[in-house]
Amino acid sequence: MMGDPGGYDPLPASRPLPPDQQPRRHELVLGDGCRTSVFVHLPAQGTPKRWPVVYAHGIQSHPGWFSGSAHFLVQRGHGVYQFTRRGSGDSSSGRGHAHSLQQTMEDVACWRRFARRHSGQERLHLLGVSWGGKLLSCFAAGEPDEPLASLVLVAPGLAPRVDVGFVEKLSIAGALLTNPNRCFDIPLSDPELFTDNPAMLAYLRDDPYCLRRATARFLHVSRQMDRRLARSRRGCLHMPTWLLLATRDRIINNARTTRLVRRLTDGRAVERTLEGSHTLEFEEDPMPFYRAIASAFEQAENRP
Repeated sequence: MMGDPGGYDPLPASRPLPPDQQPRRHELVLGDGCRTSVFVHLPAQGTPKRWPVVYAHGIQSHPGWFSGSAHFLVQRGHGVYQFTRRGSGDSSSGRGHAHSLQQTMEDVACWRRFARRHSGQERLHLLGVSWGGKLLSCFAAGEPDEPLASLVLVAPGLAPRVDVGFVEKLSIAGALLTNPNRCFDIPLSDPELFTDNPAMLAYLRDDPYCLRRATARFLHVSRQMDRRLARSRRGCLHMPTWLLLATRDRIINNARTTRLVRRLTDGRAVERTLEGSHTLEFEEDPMPFYRAIASAFEQAENRP
């Protein structure tokens, strides 16, 4: 399931951490032998221990984008497990590829097993940003008996404003039949879709690990996730759920996302809208975002 821990891999961090507070990089071997990474942030000794967090990044991103929020959570007692999705970041598997929906869900189950075994705790928080929010929603909807502490969705990719064009969709459909590994541009090439912060715009432009293209098969899997959630029964997300949205989101349709989350949770989700662009992590002052996540986890753990 995992290899020996190594030093911190130089994935570019949006909020660089001091050398003595870097996470540990572990190699994670997925069910089919694919190797990827997990960055483990552990609280300092003596910090009151809270339930661990499985942290899923978005379609183009990697764990380094969310270094600041992970560090904030670890300072409050959460072990944080930032998994690199296969085909992204520093994963050694096919760049931008996913074989099937089943395999993608099995990968998340593998993440869950790693976090449980490493932390020694059964209950976990799930934290998904953008496409990672869709991924974790799809996983949680299919696990009715899973004892999850909470599900926190940050600008989740459930109802995007941005999509590939009609002609491109036809090309993807054709490639699925003839060449499923053919790559297509992910329609998020403009960094200003993610943030208005000049420092973070420069970070995005210089990030060599950003995923800019994906295979026809991956894009098909993403559509399958949309269909699965659209057909899921009302209230299938039964765990405590928080929905965090951004006021100036250029990627996500907030109204449609809210309606879908309300159906999936049967109206039980706690909804908050924060000032900022799509990637709230990249705001000049990200503390309101950090505190919103930490507050959600605290409320979930304090529930009877």
